[in-house]
Amino acid sequence: MLINLCTVVLIMIHGVESLSLKQPQKFSVKQKGKSVSFKCEVTDLGSSNYVHWYHKKDGETFKRLLYISHSGIATNEAKYIVSEKIGNSYGIKLKETKEEHAGMYYCACWDGSHSERTL
Repeated sequence: MLINLCTVVLIMIHGVESLSLKQPQKFSVKQKGKSVSFKCEVTDLGSSNYVHWYHKKDGETFKRLLYISHSGIATNEAKYIVSEKIGNSYGIKLKETKEEHAGMYYCACWDGSHSERTL
């Protein structure tokens, strides 16, 4: 059985002119049980910022899978996903595809600098 997996680049930037995100791979079809990787090329990611990966199925809300720091340290929220960071490439790898993994995969990053104000 084949599983359709797609990636879409989602970028949210607040106050950063030079931050850039590119997604070279747009679509992948894999047999159930095979692994698949998706990558996001991110330039000028600040040391306090992260690249986030989300999964979205039709009719459902976004589910964050993991986020990867500038240094490559990942906080994983889904056991079937591993992070892959090489240079400016912030990727994910699904170890063994299952039907529930079908859907859209989004990477996102934004400027993490902000100020807090007590009202």
